[in-house]
Amino acid sequence: MNFKEKISIHYTSLTPTEKRICTMIFDNPQIIIKNSIVEAGVLCHTSKSAILRFAKKLEYRGYSEFKYAVEEYYNKTHNDQPIPNNQETVLQQISTSYAQTIEALGLLDYEDKLKELASLIDSYTYVKAIGIGNSAFCANQLVYSLYSHNKFFDAVVDDVQFDYLSNCLTQDYLLIIFSVTGSSNTFSKLLKAAKNAGSKIVIISMNNDSPINHYADIQFILPSSISNLQNKIVLNQLDNRTTLYFFSEIISYYYGIYLEHK
Repeated sequence: MNFKEKISIHYTSLTPTEKRICTMIFDNPQIIIKNSIVEAGVLCHTSKSAILRFAKKLEYRGYSEFKYAVEEYYNKTHNDQPIPNNQETVLQQISTSYAQTIEALGLLDYEDKLKELASLIDSYTYVKAIGIGNSAFCANQLVYSLYSHNKFFDAVVDDVQFDYLSNCLTQDYLLIIFSVTGSSNTFSKLLKAAKNAGSKIVIISMNNDSPINHYADIQFILPSSISNLQNKIVLNQLDNRTTLYFFSEIISYYYGIYLEHK
């Protein structure tokens, strides 16, 4: 996963200072590429510690790895960047970014996996759609979407529910997890319990490097996108959960097709 992709999936967890650092690096990557961590902190109007925290939040082991990733990304993409169209309105830029993300989603080879998931939703006794924070909306959307197909199950969206669910899992449970980052801190306990109980695990995220991925029986890695808006003071992010929300509707659609041909 390259530097920009990491920024995209971790964007919502960044502090205002980290977002400012991010913007400055996008505007001038030489701040990192050509300087020590102390010098980079000064140039970003912050501190060495803030730069290091930012790098580690993006899952780099330290400044050296972070610096290499920034340099590698910009060396690879420097000649491939399109010339910004300054005639586009902000609305046009936002719409284009969303359209490009959905187009990338449509190119993924997930046809067989989606059909398999539709079959599992129909066959399992207990189905749980799981999401924490804003990802809870995506989990709830899947629940609501499947109401139209007379499929009723629950969303698990907070820590208390996580704890209770971990204690009652069996092989009759299908867990469908929505998470942009695939946070191990959030999901490891639940997934270990699910694996030990023989539950079926589906993970839908945007982080191909997440340590929780090895728990998945079925995995969907969706595309993420940072909007390339011009004249920005702070980096602008199109919320990646929009793609997860959209994918909930895709799952529901496949479930409807499955029922028609059952």
